Amino acid sequence: MSHRPVHYELFSRRTPQSSWVLEMASESRDQVVAAADEMLKSGRAAVRVTKEMLDPDSGEYSSVTVLDKGVAVAAKKPKLAPTTDTVCTSPQDLYSALAREKVSRLLEDWLKLQGVTAFELLHRPDLAERLEASGSELLHVVQKLAVPESHETGQALHDLMRRWSSLFDKACTRLIQDGRKGLFPELTPENCLEVVDRLHDHPERAYVFGGALAATLKGQRRPSVKLETLLIHAGLINAWLDAHPEREWALQLIEIPVVELFAARGSLNDVLGEEMDLGGAMMIMTRLAAGREVDLIARADARVARLTPPLSGVLGGYHDLILNSRLPHLSYHISKRLMQELKSPRRLRPNDPMGEIEILRVLALCMTAAARDESQKDDITEAFSDRSRKLVSADFITNLLETAETPAEEADRLIWLCENMVGAANKRQAARWLSQIVAADKFERHMRESQQSAAQRLLSLAQMQGRVAAAALIDQDGEEVTRRLGLIGSQIATDVKLLAHIQRGGASPMQKFSMLLSFAAGQSAPFGPLSEQAKAEVMKMMRDPALRSGLSAQPQILATLRPMMQAAGVLAA
Repeated sequence: MSHRPVHYELFSRRTPQSSWVLEMASESRDQVVAAADEMLKSGRAAVRVTKEMLDPDSGEYSSVTVLDKGVAVAAKKPKLAPTTDTVCTSPQDLYSALAREKVSRLLEDWLKLQGVTAFELLHRPDLAERLEASGSELLHVVQKLAVPESHETGQALHDLMRRWSSLFDKACTRLIQDGRKGLFPELTPENCLEVVDRLHDHPERAYVFGGALAATLKGQRRPSVKLETLLIHAGLINAWLDAHPEREWALQLIEIPVVELFAARGSLNDVLGEEMDLGGAMMIMTRLAAGREVDLIARADARVARLTPPLSGVLGGYHDLILNSRLPHLSYHISKRLMQELKSPRRLRPNDPMGEIEILRVLALCMTAAARDESQKDDITEAFSDRSRKLVSADFITNLLETAETPAEEADRLIWLCENMVGAANKRQAARWLSQIVAADKFERHMRESQQSAAQRLLSLAQMQGRVAAAALIDQDGEEVTRRLGLIGSQIATDVKLLAHIQRGGASPMQKFSMLLSFAAGQSAPFGPLSEQAKAEVMKMMRDPALRSGLSAQPQILATLRPMMQAAGVLAA
């Protein structure tokens, strides 16, 4: 670089995103500009020439751009502060709901290793000492917090790391010192109400009572034991609230670790003492969060009653508190977890596809009934639609049909699937699977050559048709299956010359009329060619004065036959 008062510098960018690089400096403006043009022709993305002037008094250079050519770099958007202020500035801020959630997420592995929750960490001095001594765990948390905040706000990363480190140091120091001072009282079932009453006017009652509460869980790793301990104190305070409603803050505080414990995946199995599949666990959680609605549905639906047995023990205790509207946050978080599990890839009944369809139906009934508003119902419907999509996958269909012994049983299982689908696209896909089975030669061959009587096979086809209609499939999908079942029914009747046997049989005219009418109405045989033939025979018989006279003389029989006559279209509704 020249030592004279004025010189020119050439900078270039190899790509639009790369940084400026000093290529040359010269006292000759023409020489530098010519070099800039050559660089631009040779493939450089951009060039810039600046005039540098030395101030003799200050000894510093001032710069003026005299040439700027090439691809312009898109201006970076200014960093904006978060739309919501979630920055913790004092140790007390770490006790907010959002901060506890972040602690749970960022220290998930460490907390699991210690067998504790975020609530316990924030209220137990011994855990604070253990975390502080670990060093690397806190450093990782600081990095996970500071890096995204730096990207979002534009603040210097190291400044943010120092701020977070200082905050955690203050929080740990405060908790450890408070423990040494004996700030947290000893809490037992015998003195629980006395402690709550004594702390009622304390400026930091939640922090102090939380420390006392966390101490009662020390030494226990099993969620079931911790939940039982918390339930004892919650029950005592709950019984006291009718006379002292202003003490509800204590119950609300107990709810915090209870929510965290129920959020852990293994907690429910530990409470029950057995490993449950996802479907069974979700039924228990549904009963826990929406017991009132589940009880009402169970009275009317035996399937719901069978799959949702009454809760007892620890679960029964929390169920009763939720029923009494004492733990609203627990109910909310359980409902939120149910929605998350619905959207997860895990199977509800990994080794029982029929049971999976059944339990999905029951969950849909109960969760929809427990929805607080239309918006939540829409969310639940969407979640069940996502879950239903998994049930029409090729893998699930293979699993569903692999143990079916006959083509008729395969069709029956697919109709069961259609009956329980949520979402138009899922219903259509389920109907396609069903249509493939019903249209296959092996299904027709099985129905025509089965060892069952013709009457039994026709009744089975009629029942399949009725269930397909009730499944509310998309028009063309349901119509194709219905048509195919009707054709197979007609072929069975032709194979055994059914209508001719009825006409030549020794039954009375009234018995023949009743039998043909049941075919025409789709009760004893599927709608289709056979039902149309039976309807034509019924119309002929109704023109017989003797038959009409007999029907008029026997009003009880006419009353029995009237619904079938209306269904067959031979009598106005």
